[in-house]
Amino acid sequence: MLRFANYFESRLGRADGNPTYVQACLKRMQYHGDIAAGRQANKDLLQWFGTQDGKTWQVDPRAEQSMKNFFEKHKDTFEIDHIYPTGELDMFGTYDLNLWVDWGEDGLTGVLPYKPIECPKPMAYWASDTHLGYDYRLSMAKKADYVFCAQKRAVEDMKRDGIANPLWLPHAVEPLAYPKSENVTKNFDVCFIGHVNSRNREEAIDRLFKEFPNFDYGQALFEKAAARYGNSKICFNISMLDDINMRCFEIMATGSFLLTNWIPTIGEFFEDGTHLALYRSEEEMVEKARYYLAHDEEREKIAQAGYEEVMAKHTIQNRVDVILAEFMKSRSLVNA
Repeated sequence: MLRFANYFESRLGRADGNPTYVQACLKRMQYHGDIAAGRQANKDLLQWFGTQDGKTWQVDPRAEQSMKNFFEKHKDTFEIDHIYPTGELDMFGTYDLNLWVDWGEDGLTGVLPYKPIECPKPMAYWASDTHLGYDYRLSMAKKADYVFCAQKRAVEDMKRDGIANPLWLPHAVEPLAYPKSENVTKNFDVCFIGHVNSRNREEAIDRLFKEFPNFDYGQALFEKAAARYGNSKICFNISMLDDINMRCFEIMATGSFLLTNWIPTIGEFFEDGTHLALYRSEEEMVEKARYYLAHDEEREKIAQAGYEEVMAKHTIQNRVDVILAEFMKSRSLVNA
């Protein structure tokens, strides 16, 4: 059995983000790995499946299938530990793979009561915010054996700066955290759920609210955010820079209609008018919002197509599969 470790801090009041989602996916794979190997299922791992009603554990066919594929190909399973990146590590022994999934630690100066340790090797690093703090993430990538970047531009930047083989691994969604609701009532015309932390976001939301005052705005996470997305005819997003942010995937995973700004890489995943609606100016933003509010059937058809595309290709499990495949490929070469 392989041993993996995932290093991140989770005691600062928030439990959303890629490190937690990756941990959950790997824990669910570990559960299904025991079954695939003929061992008794570890019921303590069921907590990683979560529950919507407080009683019944959710199922995750993605983790089950990924583990079946992993076991059939490699004849092995794994266990995954979460380790706080502080203090001595000797008590934990050694790991076959050490994961460092960007948790924004460079922005926690004065909040984090310790300096994060150096991640042991072999190390897989998934950089999330290269568009906001590139230099720090480059320094982390130089320590890693496997490098993944959520922003495509960072792949070329890191190659230029000496990183041998960085791979583009965009953001995605954890569907168990952002579930699709059936038979929802669309009480709002437009919604934006999130923080207004950039000028372009502030200006766009202000314009939309003036044009469409039946507007839902606020902050929410997980099932509460998903419910608010489902309660709106149009879910609005705007990226801060050139980032396909997590909100894009989260909105579409709930089966809701996404209106978001055009950025250079989004066309590699989604088609305007097929999976979502894109705009390049405030005028086009308002024009498309008005059009799709008046065309319910077309809007909902696009929302369903977006949902199907995201669930097939853009879940956190899809991204975890890529990380594991890269690690196992290099492991096979070493052991050949």
